[in-house]
Amino acid sequence: MGMEMLMNMFGGLGSGGLGGVPNRSNVPPEELYATQLAQLQDMGFFDTQENIRALNATAGNVHAAVERLLGNLGQ
Repeated sequence: MGMEMLMNMFGGLGSGGLGGVPNRSNVPPEELYATQLAQLQDMGFFDTQENIRALNATAGNVHAAVERLLGNLGQ
């Protein structure tokens, strides 16, 4: 019950929608993370697939994705 309550309380945060958590499995990552991808490109990260991997790994957190991308430089 505790997890469900937390999901209901924070359902709209970071999901880009109102009224609950959308079914993300049917949304392509390019659409799901469109805003974040644009932010990463504005910062000079142009490898879309690598950006998507970083955003998937960080649940769309741009700051964490940047740290992850910078940690992967040269690999």
